Amino acid sequence: MSKKKKKHVGKKAVKRNWRQRNIFTIIAVFLWLLFSGFGYVWCRVQVVQLGYKLSGAHRIHTQLLNDSKKLHLELARLKAPERVERIAIEKLGLIRPSKEQIVVLR
Repeated sequence: MSKKKKKHVGKKAVKRNWRQRNIFTIIAVFLWLLFSGFGYVWCRVQVVQLGYKLSGAHRIHTQLLNDSKKLHLELARLKAPERVERIAIEKLGLIRPSKEQIVVLR
């Protein structure tokens, strides 16, 4: 082979290597962008799902606070001295003690 043909063959090999490296680089960049996009979308989906869970938990918390307030009011109403006295007289047949029956402890 002459020197001219060897140079020509060498240039083709260099050109082929350069194309292969370019294709590899393009594929690598494309895959990196693809996986980065999937990662970003996955993160956003997780944020939205956590937002829904947080919203639900906040709604349940508010409902539990309202229930707690209602139960405290109900407890205060049930413990009212007037109510206890009325039940003792009407349902249990108890009467008020006379002054002689009252003993004061000191």
